[in-house]
Amino acid sequence: MYSSANTFLGGRQSRLDHLRALSFTYYTRRMLVDLTLEFQGLVPVTVAFIDRLLGCSKHCWLGERLLQAFDEYLLPKLKIDYRLESYFLVFERIAENDTIPPVGLLELLTKFMIILVDKHGPDTGLKSWSHGSKVLGICRTMLMHHHSSRLFLGLSRLLTFTCLYFPDLEVRDDARIYLRMLICVPGRKLRHILNIGEQLPGISPSPHSSSFFSVQSPRLSRDLKKSRNISSYIHFERVVPLLVKHSWSLSLSSLGIDGNKPGYLEGIWDNELTSEQTELDSSTIIQLSSETERIDQPQEPLRVMDSKISEIVRILRMHFSSIPDFRHMPGLKIRISCTLRFKSEPFNRIWGVDLPANGLDGVDALPAIYATVLKYSSSAPYGSIPSYHIPFLLGEPPENNNFFSGTNCLDIVPVENGSGEEESFKAPVMIELEPQEPTPGLVDVFIETNAENGQIISGQLQSITVGIEDMFLKAIVPDDVGGDAVPGYYADLFSALWEACGTTCSTGRETFPLKGGKGISAINGTRSVKLLEVPATSLIQAVERYLAPFVVSVNDEPLVNIVRERGIISDIIWKDLTSDSAHDVTALDTSFDSGPLYLKYTDDEHEQATHSHTSNKNIGFFHILIFLPPRFHLLFQMEVCDLSTLVRIRTDHWPCLAYIDDYLEALFFA
Repeated sequence: MYSSANTFLGGRQSRLDHLRALSFTYYTRRMLVDLTLEFQGLVPVTVAFIDRLLGCSKHCWLGERLLQAFDEYLLPKLKIDYRLESYFLVFERIAENDTIPPVGLLELLTKFMIILVDKHGPDTGLKSWSHGSKVLGICRTMLMHHHSSRLFLGLSRLLTFTCLYFPDLEVRDDARIYLRMLICVPGRKLRHILNIGEQLPGISPSPHSSSFFSVQSPRLSRDLKKSRNISSYIHFERVVPLLVKHSWSLSLSSLGIDGNKPGYLEGIWDNELTSEQTELDSSTIIQLSSETERIDQPQEPLRVMDSKISEIVRILRMHFSSIPDFRHMPGLKIRISCTLRFKSEPFNRIWGVDLPANGLDGVDALPAIYATVLKYSSSAPYGSIPSYHIPFLLGEPPENNNFFSGTNCLDIVPVENGSGEEESFKAPVMIELEPQEPTPGLVDVFIETNAENGQIISGQLQSITVGIEDMFLKAIVPDDVGGDAVPGYYADLFSALWEACGTTCSTGRETFPLKGGKGISAINGTRSVKLLEVPATSLIQAVERYLAPFVVSVNDEPLVNIVRERGIISDIIWKDLTSDSAHDVTALDTSFDSGPLYLKYTDDEHEQATHSHTSNKNIGFFHILIFLPPRFHLLFQMEVCDLSTLVRIRTDHWPCLAYIDDYLEALFFA
């Protein structure tokens, strides 16, 4: 009985002590919140008190409760103005505690940054920089103590707003770096990057830790021996392989008096030239036709009177007025999609990247490269090629390794648009070229990047081959042509260019102003022919796979029905020439007989001609219009038969014919 009473009294006493502790905690935190809210000078004292509680193992829970109270009761009551800086010490402690959700603090800091942007003026420049840098310091603290998934939505909004609108350049740049790291770098490696300044020997952290650049980088020398063969384990590749890899390119030397003038500038000149300069330049222009001849004397521009030729010239003038003159303004660009990847095992072996093995699995056990810069150069006329930057890239896991056996090993690796696991270790890269002549060539690739241990890696990677097919673009549509009128415009443009590139065309001496009003150009056409011994089904499949964006019209009922039913080619002109009494000028080249196709071969010994019957039925025509930057065109008229196809080719840039035969053969015989 006595022992039971003691037990009851002891339990009652413990409950009373617990209630007193809770009551003390409640009133203490309410008092601290109210005092801190009313007297800003008490913030350092309050923070020091909380630090002492957090440093004590017995009272650590009380310090966390007080921080939670500040997050719950203090933050919503704070007035957002310049005096908010007084509470940054409290914000730092809240950001360091991973038991407190960061949503409330991020919303408050975002509103504060908006106020800084709105109130910025000539007298607030230094104040804006100071406040903005301290806000980014709090963001850095969050990145070091919270999982990226908890921060991503709110922090990405805050950093994006800062990148776009904050008045100070340094703060914008730092916010952009944090945003890149938040998006690209997994959590553990991100915390490793942020802590690396404190781990470097002989370098003390700056007291202004809010800036990303607060810690001086060590000066590490480049190891040239290690960089010699980096292309054996760092791979730079095209996404779409070329059909034809030309190991050569046709380069035209300048044939005029001015030997320093590049060959690709011939045929384009300024319309402000004097009459003497015009005569001098005109004497060097080569008119290309079935028989190449040189015009020694200038001729006056043709005064077109015929209505048909007048309509052709009108269409061509409208088209050329949309083509930018690359000499005076940015020209048209082509883009080549590539990928960058590297193998983990040889990378670790050569560069000595030793990752701590404790507690690391999945992507955390793989090496990474940071702040990668890819630079390009080429001897081909591709203009200035901009460099490409990759903030972060993980190495590929070792082969024959059950790397993805873990259930959560890929949770922190961004995967875009349903890409597979292998794509997570490839960085997409885009090469932008501004061709000044449509010619194949090589682009040399140089890399400069950083390993996790601070070593600088640099060297040359595999060169990228640029093929003639990379030059294929759709023709520019003028601004006043849109919607349903585009297919008709392309068909009319094909007809006009087909006529202008013919040897008997009357527009050969006509000039066409380019966009910008300074340059003018002329059309010097030539033509060729290619016989493809492929069945109609194979040809249609190849056209749909590789040339569908450039098809402007399909003619004749059999071919129209076949292509329409397949549904791959659309938004073009469909013509049934069998029911059209007025045939289009491009329906069939007049230099070839209609009906079954015959080829004539000459026997030198017996001087006898034989005819080879190659097809017995014509099912229709493809009309294909390809724009070759900076201002040229390539036209295909494919006469499709059951067992063969005759490709009639016309172009205003005859050197491209040197590559078209190989391309057509690879297109249909691959």
